[in-house]
Amino acid sequence: IHPSSTIATITIPAAIMEEQPPPSVNEKRGEPYNVVCTHITADFDTLASAIGLAKLWTLGIYHEHEEEKDEDDDNVKEADENKDEDDDEDTRGKRIVDGPLPTYVVLPRGAHPDVQRFLSLHKHLFPIRSLKSLPGFSDADLKNNHHHNDHDDRNPQSPYRGLQRVGLVDAQRRDRLGPAEILLPHAKKGVTIVDHHVDAESDIPEAVNYIVEPVGSVSTMIAERLRNAGNARRKHGGFETKVELTEAEATLLALGIHSDTGSLVYDSTTAKDATMLGWAMEMGASQAAIAEHAKPSLSDEQQTVLTQALINVNSTTIRGVTISTVLLSADGFISGLAAVTKDALDLSSSDIFLLAVCYEATRGNRGGGGGKKGKTNGNKHGNNNNNNN
Repeated sequence: IHPSSTIATITIPAAIMEEQPPPSVNEKRGEPYNVVCTHITADFDTLASAIGLAKLWTLGIYHEHEEEKDEDDDNVKEADENKDEDDDEDTRGKRIVDGPLPTYVVLPRGAHPDVQRFLSLHKHLFPIRSLKSLPGFSDADLKNNHHHNDHDDRNPQSPYRGLQRVGLVDAQRRDRLGPAEILLPHAKKGVTIVDHHVDAESDIPEAVNYIVEPVGSVSTMIAERLRNAGNARRKHGGFETKVELTEAEATLLALGIHSDTGSLVYDSTTAKDATMLGWAMEMGASQAAIAEHAKPSLSDEQQTVLTQALINVNSTTIRGVTISTVLLSADGFISGLAAVTKDALDLSSSDIFLLAVCYEATRGNRGGGGGKKGKTNGNKHGNNNNNNN
């Protein structure tokens, strides 16, 4: 560079260091695997809980089997004796496999901008895949199955042949899965739903396992299970498995809890949320990365709008969907209403939240005169098309 040249200074955002990407796995068509889905337009809570659940499933830790564990242990010997016979049967029918399996996380329709920024730095540290990059899938498979969802899973060429389980975190309704909905009928071990909205109703008949708790964040629920699994040192196939978090995983769990509890200040926050946030910090969560990516607090002006929105909101329920609307007035334009609307949606337990703010904007003209023209800026957030919950 010439001495007289201007040198631009580049500020590198806080990053998670000294991490390795997930190991590669056998991606041959038909090989068994699981999938965990976030809801559409993923926020930090759904992403963190999906990554955490995928880690548990990769180790073969499925909480729906806890009550059956003793009975399963008694039958291990019998199962081993019949293994060859079962494998032969699997080649003729649906291939059902239990135990540790590769588990991928799918973001069905993108992520919130804050999450996208985080993933632009750290996506390679997590087992995140698009639908078309799942083992055995192709663009043609997806296009065909949007119209014909009746693939015979026994067909060796079926892209669904290896799919064992599907998980859905931070949501319970089919429309929250977007294009990933096509996976549901093909999960041989069924669908698991993990959520913290205790009043929500599911419309997914394929769901065989519900894990729903009244806490502020689904990341809290997953963090607790990761902690307990690590303490228990469960055994699988004669090998001890201890759950240990990477710095990236611990940081993401902390971000998930921060996101859905408003850094522990929302009314829905529980003592368990605070406990599991502390545990994530103990596991090595990067405070620098949390400071870089955690949601900033609302300004005084935005906080006033949020308060007035919650006081004046009108809600109605149509076919099980709660729709909330509010119209406010202000002295001028208010930026950041998307964040305000998202918080209102979180705090109101609505499925859809419509917020509009009217204000008077002064505009001059060429003749030197002035006039006033009414303006409206508004935002819509909903559980069927947004990043929250």
